[in-house]
Amino acid sequence: MHAKTEVFAAVADFAMSSDEHKAFDFILVRTMAPLEVVCLLLSRFPTTRNLVCPDEYCFEEPTRVYDSFAGIVIERSDDPEFLQSVALFIDEIAESKDRLIKDVLIANLLEGIAANAQVARMISRSISPRSRSLLYEVESKVYGREPMG
Repeated sequence: MHAKTEVFAAVADFAMSSDEHKAFDFILVRTMAPLEVVCLLLSRFPTTRNLVCPDEYCFEEPTRVYDSFAGIVIERSDDPEFLQSVALFIDEIAESKDRLIKDVLIANLLEGIAANAQVARMISRSISPRSRSLLYEVESKVYGREPMG
């Protein structure tokens, strides 16, 4: 039998086998598109739209948007209500299994907040233990300081 014929025979065997003998060892997980990651932030903080997303290109650049938002968090750190809503948002996205949302949370939002040790301390008091451990990890690895929670 030729190699080409063997491949077709194997495909035919698979196609003709019954469904009860097929096993799958993977799960399909939908991931968020950059646009969705940006829209998630803007839906929670619509008043920051023009500051964090000033042009149509930003919808494809969640890292830029979350970096900008971290700067706003630092600027508005004297607003306890705003900080509380940021803390809730951080907790919400920290629970996500989505790789892109996790990346922008850690590398952009938390890293940006942790740039200011005082604001990092304020946020750390309001976030969940899971989120706090991510913030502490950023403070330690990126800024080389012990978190002061």
